[in-house]
Amino acid sequence: MVLIRIVADVREDASGIPRILDKKGVYVETKTLDVGDYVVGEYIVERKTVRDFLASLYGGRMFEQAQRISQTYSNYLLIVEGDIQEVLADLRNPRVFWGTLLTLGLNFDFKVFFTLDRQQTADFLYVLARKAHRKGTTIRPLLVRKPRLATMRDRQLSILESLPTIGPKLAERLLQSFSSVRHVFTASSTELAVKGGIGRARARKIQDVLDAEYHRAGPRQIELPRI
Repeated sequence: MVLIRIVADVREDASGIPRILDKKGVYVETKTLDVGDYVVGEYIVERKTVRDFLASLYGGRMFEQAQRISQTYSNYLLIVEGDIQEVLADLRNPRVFWGTLLTLGLNFDFKVFFTLDRQQTADFLYVLARKAHRKGTTIRPLLVRKPRLATMRDRQLSILESLPTIGPKLAERLLQSFSSVRHVFTASSTELAVKGGIGRARARKIQDVLDAEYHRAGPRQIELPRI
């Protein structure tokens, strides 16, 4: 009998989820993952508590993580764990939360799921692993990096995807609208917003990055798009 298998990042041991999965009969292999928290079948799974999600959102790390994962794996899921209503009630502008989820879903093709606690997260991972097991999906293919820079088109998309809040779909749209990376970089914020179809908030963020003076010291900060 082939065991149902999940790879968990070593840091997830503190959550207790690997132990819950073990009690369900899942073989949990612990490794240090470069990105994500779990590998289940063909999927990489990023798990964040609601408060962790908001901290990474306001700290500017969420979009960086999303870009890094989307450039490495072809199938990825995000689990947001916790009481969303409780957290949203404390937010001054809850639309930022929903705006971020839309950006992750539409720009980075993230599939987002919500769980109330670690038990529900473990149940979700267990069901996903069972489905992968029935399909005969192994874990190894997921760990192969995609050859994104094999062609000139891949290089062009990669450059644009390095801009704040720009994922693969918006990078493609910008190249279609402006025909070259140089034309995107020399476009005004109004041209980016209207002709590029990315909206004024994203256009401002791109212009801020392109026009910002380089400083050798100090951490790089990313502002959230205005909602």
